[in-house]
Amino acid sequence: MMVERMPLVSPEEIADKVAKAYPRFLKRWVSGEVEDFFPYRVKVRLTLDPRNPKETIDAHELLLAHSKDQRGWGYTVHRELKRKRDFGTNLVPTAITVDTLEDLLRLAKKQDEFEKTRTVIEKVRFHFPQLEDWLVAEVTKIAKLAESVDGLIQVTNYLIAHPVPDCYIRQLPVLVDTKFVENHEHTLKQWLDKLLPAYAINVNENKLVHRFGFRDSQPHHSFRLLDPELQSELNLPFDELSLPLRYLKTLDVRDTTVFIVENNLNLLTLPTFHRGVAIRGEGNAVMQLKDLSWLSKNQLIYWGDIDVEGFQILSRLRKFFPHTDSVMMDQETLNSHTTAIVKGNPSQPEAPPNLTNREAEAYEYCLNNQCRLEQERILQNYVENQIAAITSAPSD
Repeated sequence: MMVERMPLVSPEEIADKVAKAYPRFLKRWVSGEVEDFFPYRVKVRLTLDPRNPKETIDAHELLLAHSKDQRGWGYTVHRELKRKRDFGTNLVPTAITVDTLEDLLRLAKKQDEFEKTRTVIEKVRFHFPQLEDWLVAEVTKIAKLAESVDGLIQVTNYLIAHPVPDCYIRQLPVLVDTKFVENHEHTLKQWLDKLLPAYAINVNENKLVHRFGFRDSQPHHSFRLLDPELQSELNLPFDELSLPLRYLKTLDVRDTTVFIVENNLNLLTLPTFHRGVAIRGEGNAVMQLKDLSWLSKNQLIYWGDIDVEGFQILSRLRKFFPHTDSVMMDQETLNSHTTAIVKGNPSQPEAPPNLTNREAEAYEYCLNNQCRLEQERILQNYVENQIAAITSAPSD
């Protein structure tokens, strides 16, 4: 069923079209190109309908009654004297224009939003003229920042004066609440990427706290010293610790054999040996250890589950530490523990690229048979014999 339309545009339709034109006006305005925007011609239908003369006349009168000529603001109706067969000689509407900024804002109901936008732009331009491109790109969205722009400026000014602050966000000496930075992370990242020196931006990180040098509540990594002399050398009070990554990074670990294991029980039951260290990898979280530069300077051995996922983790670890060896992740270990093998996750991933021939053989077995040998199921005497063979072997 077709809906019958008014023969002329209605005042409500004009207001709606002007509201839709408002973002286009903003982009011209913020770029300083608004001089020729007014008068703004609203594209509407103004055809007289000879089939409905009464409705047409009523619509014309309604259009005039809500025009700027009658209300003192709004749209202007331009008319010309024309002769129409069905209407005689009369003034008929030929164009609708919006002539001033005030008219546009009142018609679009954008007075408050525009003032907020103007406030943000004036403050940002005063403090950070380098953000002009950002203002142009974001002009249609920034009204919502009117109440927070002062806080954004304070936070940004502090970070410009103190790049890489090495403190928690809530420790910033700025009068904003503890959630402020988190709630405005997107905007702050845009600003700081343009305003901070290159050395203060970690382009490989997307999260604000990591990108701009804040401290973060990092997860703790279990760490065990397998040699009492090494514990004394590192001046650590205990042989078992749980530390955030930033503290692990500061350890001066050298001339050691470092084991990365997945299961906590296996970490705790590793046999002690000369200059031995162990870290719990915790599955894919092992990738967080990529920032431990001392791992690249020591012998590194990974012991994970013998399954598809375990070999994928090993392969990814080798992207950062190509010298990584593995232990008990081979067909021989599988064959020695056939009764401990369980069903693995069904999957058909791409073959991990960074495996040795022995590892690839075990990977293919696990993939084809959808099976898994979890490291905690490997017999303790087998573990001790395998590690003893590695740690007692003469160095190259």
